Amino acid sequence: MNPEPRTPLASGSAPVRPANRRANSSAFYGQLHKIQGTTPPPVADEVVVTEDGKTIRITHSDTKYTIPLASSVAVPLPLGGSSGSSGATALVATLFYGANAAAAADGHITDLAIFEFIQTLDELMVPYEKSHAYHRPLDSSAAPRVVEIAFSLPQMLNLTDLRRHEDIWGFEKKWGIEVVLQRNDVFRRHKRLAVFDMDSTLIQQEVIDEIARFIGKEDLVSRITERAMNGEIDFTDSLKQRCALLRGVPASVFDQLKPVITITPGARELCRALKNLGYKLAVLSGGFLPLANYIKNELGLDYAYANQLVVSPDGRELTGELTGDIVHAERKATLLQQIAYENGIPLHQTFAVGDGANDLKMMEIAGLGIAFNAKSMVQLEAPSHLNSAWMQDVLYILGLSKEEQAQLL
Repeated sequence: MNPEPRTPLASGSAPVRPANRRANSSAFYGQLHKIQGTTPPPVADEVVVTEDGKTIRITHSDTKYTIPLASSVAVPLPLGGSSGSSGATALVATLFYGANAAAAADGHITDLAIFEFIQTLDELMVPYEKSHAYHRPLDSSAAPRVVEIAFSLPQMLNLTDLRRHEDIWGFEKKWGIEVVLQRNDVFRRHKRLAVFDMDSTLIQQEVIDEIARFIGKEDLVSRITERAMNGEIDFTDSLKQRCALLRGVPASVFDQLKPVITITPGARELCRALKNLGYKLAVLSGGFLPLANYIKNELGLDYAYANQLVVSPDGRELTGELTGDIVHAERKATLLQQIAYENGIPLHQTFAVGDGANDLKMMEIAGLGIAFNAKSMVQLEAPSHLNSAWMQDVLYILGLSKEEQAQLL
């Protein structure tokens, strides 16, 4: 099955980074300007696009930027940089069109947007050095909505700071394009373990809110859930508060909920493709085990971990209490490490996907962490974020083109 087209989200869905969290190239340049040969980035560039739409000239100099052909491939650059400079790190950026549909009315990532992204990278170089970037569209060569760009940056601007840089966020806001940055090495395309949150990630509901609906306490439970997912209150305390409100709910509620649960569009295809690549898959949920096991079976996952509600001795009602280990943020991170160890998989060959504050720790220790349609504060803290109506888009971040995805499905 071919992936469905990406559906643009509403304007303004991408979070705006607070000023006090920004990284700025001037902070690096202030310490590095005395290095011999350092030259500040050129300013007041005037850009002209030639008739073929592929070559862009900076008119104040003889520098030319040529956008590679559509068939070019984003191959890893040497660690020393293609220009031979020492201390450079090979990175890859995956650009997704549609985070702010109003910002790019023509409906795809244009050559000019690609050029401006490369120019943005150039301006972050201290000492200044023209970047040597390669790009390829992943879904369509004529009107791409997903493009990957391989490039190198000096080590003095590390990956964490680059992800938080105000210029990157400014580019995203201007063009309506989300940027996912990661190291461009062999393990980027060859991961072996994927772990997922369940509620509002693999499925579109928050299960505890659905249970609360049975007893008319949905609004109260939902407010506690929202505060917990935003990191405003401790997850364990909030879980106990919400579970206490479920006392007296029929124990059969989980069977009644199964027809109501909506699996996130693209999640089945994503899991099927990963299984065909030999991945181990797990759901690590702050929800409840009966439905986590249901999702495990529906998606063909290998592991399911979640919280267990106590049932009354006669088996008829929930008591509002929990038994066993609570699956909070620390537990999720521990389970990721445990599953990886059991299967002989190094952490840099893992990735984690979630939407809440209790997913951040597992996203931080995984080789790649993705906040998928996440709460705003989680998107600010996560290693990367992706807002999409189609979960299969995660495969693009792994470097798989539309054609390659079709082969896996």
